[in-house]
Amino acid sequence: GTCSGGGPTLQRACSSLSLNLESTSWLVDCAEGTQSQLLRVSTPKINKISKIFITHLHVDHCCGIVPFMSSAMTSASNPENALLDNRLHLEIYGPSGIRNLIRMNLRLTQTLLKGKYAAHELLFENDRPMTCDKYELHQNEVPGKDIRIDADGFWRNFETSQGFKIDAAPIVHRVPCLGYVFTESPEFRITQDYIARIDAIPQSLLPRPALQPRYLLNTLLDDNYPQSVRLKDGSVIEPPPRDIPGRKVVILGDTSDPSAIVPLAQNASLLVHEATNAWMPPHLEKWHRGVKTPEEVREKAISRGHSTADMAGAFANLIGAQRLFLNHFSVKFPDPGPHYRTSGSSWAKVMREIEDQASLTWKMGQAVAASDLLVVDISAPEVWPRYCQLQRER
Repeated sequence: GTCSGGGPTLQRACSSLSLNLESTSWLVDCAEGTQSQLLRVSTPKINKISKIFITHLHVDHCCGIVPFMSSAMTSASNPENALLDNRLHLEIYGPSGIRNLIRMNLRLTQTLLKGKYAAHELLFENDRPMTCDKYELHQNEVPGKDIRIDADGFWRNFETSQGFKIDAAPIVHRVPCLGYVFTESPEFRITQDYIARIDAIPQSLLPRPALQPRYLLNTLLDDNYPQSVRLKDGSVIEPPPRDIPGRKVVILGDTSDPSAIVPLAQNASLLVHEATNAWMPPHLEKWHRGVKTPEEVREKAISRGHSTADMAGAFANLIGAQRLFLNHFSVKFPDPGPHYRTSGSSWAKVMREIEDQASLTWKMGQAVAASDLLVVDISAPEVWPRYCQLQRER
């Protein structure tokens, strides 16, 4: 969903985002209606979601958790047997209070679940955690972790899973709020493009005793001592690097100032940043009544703990984000549909204006105003041609 707390609307649901990995999926925020949105897509499947990361405890970010759990952790037809499943099905991370929110709602609604869940709290220095004494745990709950903020003001590497390490930092909002950074571990990866380039080497250029191009891989990919290979024409093939940086995805909750997360977020592959408000130029002013100047719009957004599109772009520039996606739009900005870039409708023009304002301050590309159910592929860094090109020595 891509709507702010004034929603949901007919065009936009409230906040939830899915990070889809090879064998599982993780949600960031889980507003009401998240289940319904999941039923509209083929991926992720509800029963494949293993973690939820909550940015803050406003209703438009967390009030879909228990309904989601009731679907994802369906009880057996015989309620007595539901408690026999001791597997950990779901882990939930969030600020202080997330544990109590889930317990109270499950108990008051007398929800029966199958399997176990754990709620982990990311705590500030003075936060008091909700304890995990056996008399306080819900019948489907296992004790969660109390994760204290470190001396530098971060929750570093509080989880490692699926080849990613996960960090978090506090960001400014009206209530305690988090931004999450998902960083893929460096890895040694050979792409099909690399192999294709090797296969394309003419046999006449192969050094002895190579009889065919792939023979060179024995030298280039040697586990202990990979070496470059010189061809007969003087060209040199370099071995691929052993520590190709992984992908880094930065997802922020509501914020008027995310600067505290900058050290963790540098060089993000992709940034998701809210753009609740945006100033509209005179020819679109009728769609943004009551505020006349960019400064007034920005001041109003900040007073409510939110950002404008140009603020999102400036932050993307600050961390060197490679891609920028905007979300959490005011209800004043309906979703104009998937073809808004070519549409002449007034709402399409508004969304293009929002993108342009963010792009102008980002200075590194074209920002994208996300629509509900938008799917984005985050490609792994390519080995070729940056590292594996033929170099003719002079």
